[in-house]
This record gives sequence, C-alpha cells and structure tokens, in this order.
Amino acid sequence: MSKQKRKLTDEVLLDAVTRLGGKVTATELGQILGFPDRTIRYRLNRLKEKGYLNRLWPQTLDTKLGLGEAGIYFEMTEEHRSLPREFLHCFPNFYISYATYGRYNGYFAAGGYPLTTPQIIDRMIRALKQMNIVKDAYRFNTLDFISLPPDLSKYSPTAGWTWDWKDWVKQSEKIIKAGEPTNLKFDLNPSPMDYDHKDIAIIAEMKMYGQITIREISKRVGLSETQVGVRIRRLKEADVLRGFLWIIPPTPESIVLYTIAELDDPNDPALSCFQNLPFRREIFIDSPDKVNVRLVMNSSDIVGYLRAFESLRSHFRSYFIQTVVNRSIVPGGMYGFYHLHKESTGRWEMPVEEYIQNLEKFMEKH
Repeated sequence: MSKQKRKLTDEVLLDAVTRLGGKVTATELGQILGFPDRTIRYRLNRLKEKGYLNRLWPQTLDTKLGLGEAGIYFEMTEEHRSLPREFLHCFPNFYISYATYGRYNGYFAAGGYPLTTPQIIDRMIRALKQMNIVKDAYRFNTLDFISLPPDLSKYSPTAGWTWDWKDWVKQSEKIIKAGEPTNLKFDLNPSPMDYDHKDIAIIAEMKMYGQITIREISKRVGLSETQVGVRIRRLKEADVLRGFLWIIPPTPESIVLYTIAELDDPNDPALSCFQNLPFRREIFIDSPDKVNVRLVMNSSDIVGYLRAFESLRSHFRSYFIQTVVNRSIVPGGMYGFYHLHKESTGRWEMPVEEYIQNLEKFMEKH
C-alpha cells in the first residue's frame, strides 16, 4: 500500500509516541511511520489540543533524594469492599492508586516515605487493618528500576503489533536452556545525591508541568535560568532524572499487569525472557531476589501472556500477577507529594499519626 493511501490515525500516532518516549521528534516519528514531518506535527498539535499529550512525565529515581518508594496491594475486607477509594487520600504520601485484581482484590497504591523512617508505611498498613478496612496487604519497595524501549521492528503502523505469544515461549525456552543472563544493571545500593529544597522544587514543577521551560521554572522557584539549568544537569548526572514519557489516557482496551516474582538474582535467565517482549516494559527491583515487571498491553493479550508465562513460572521461587485498572491521582498528585519536603528543615516530613486521624474522621462519615 502506498504512503498516500495509508491513513495516519490518532491511535497509531499515540501508540508510537508512547513507546518511543516523550522526547521523540516529529522527524523521527515521520521516518518510522512513513509520513511527512508536517503531517506528524499537525497531528501532534491536534492531539495536544484534545488533551491527549498534555502531560510529559519526567522519570526520577527518588531513592537518591532520600525517598523510599513503595507499591502496596491492598486486599479489602468484605465489610469495606465498596468503600470509596478516597480513603487513600487521607495519606498525602500516596500519590496514585488503581483498582487491582489477582491475589489481592482491592486497590494498588504507590507512595513514598522518608528513608530515615521506613516504618511509616508499616504504621499506615497497620492502621488500615486495625480499622478493618483491609485484611491483607503486600508491600513492594523500589530500590531501582529500568525502562526498556519497545521493539518497533514488530510494529506496523497499519496493523499494530505483529506479535505471536508462541514466539515468546520458544525464545524463552532457548534463553533458559542457554542460561542467558539479563545483564540489566540495577543499582542495589543507590547513593544519595547532595540535594536541597530547590532541587525538589524543580522536580515538583517538572512533574506538574512536563513541558515547562527553564524560564518558567526559573520564575516559579526563584532561581536564575542558569542556576536551574545547572541543577537539572546535576540531577541527570546523578541519575535522578531519567528521561521523559508521555502520560496518555488509557484506551478501553488497555490493561496494566504487574508480575511480582522471586528469583535467584537479577541476572537470572528467567528475567531475561521479559527483554524479548516487544512493547515497553518497566522492571522494578526490591532486593537482589525480588522484582516487579510492569507491562501495558491490550486486554486481548492477557490470555496469551498467561499461557506463555506458564512456561516460565517453574523458574521462579514464587510469583503472583496483579491486574490494575482505573488510575486515580490524589488531589495535587506528585506536585503536592514533593511539597512534603520542608524547606525550613530540609527534610521529608510525613506526620503519619495526623494522616491516621484524618482516616478516622473519613470513616466516621462512611
């Protein structure tokens, strides 16, 4: 089919932008999708006007900023299975949540805690159990993460992903038999950078307004443009700031799967198999033997993934798979979350007992 007869749909363009990352240019997209630069720019502007490309998300490794990051899967009690999700808003350090299904049926929440007081998360979970809101919870701490780009050789602008899950099974069997290591370079002991409140403020602005310019950041945080540029460069050099992604509203067909697994070490061949999936993946590591693989796929691919994963599961010491849907961002989101860092003390301050009191007041109304 000729380029003139092919149609560039919003879905095709959004898919490519999502998988290539936030900083991909119109020229690069045009070369991959086979359309003129001007066509790509026009369609990108239309998508921005429609609100699909209004959030450019900076990926950060917050452990280097004195912050631990936890993902928690909550199993709700029968009594509170229909409790409004807003109960999680009582904890400002939880900045996002999803409905989750699998071993834990309830909610998945992501949040942070000061590395100096890791017991904050345990105190929150304990309070939720004592109030009989949740009956069980699983906590995954992120020490480091790696984002893997998609394999666009398996992507067709007209047909989508030309992918057969049986191929992944065959590839995985070869990898396991050969003992092929992942060679993913995780930092299991991330050293903190020398940061201050201005660095946190810059990140907060970038999280809130992904396309914000250095000039705009300068006005908001009270630094010169040169100072802002120097600090952003330091954040990149310290591996705190790790590139950008577009946050695009999920389509009705989109599903996020988390596969939490225990293995022998980060170079285990079983983990290597995930490197051969064609779409974008994030691999989070909690400890040398515990990982969490985040996959975004169409709902039609779930059965294929589960059938293919069967060939791998015996190679993990333990595992479980959670489906998460219907993302909800806490009021203020990451912008409010980063403002839990206090300029007056230079510390992250999360008064957990105050949060629990807010939860008690919430429960009195429900």
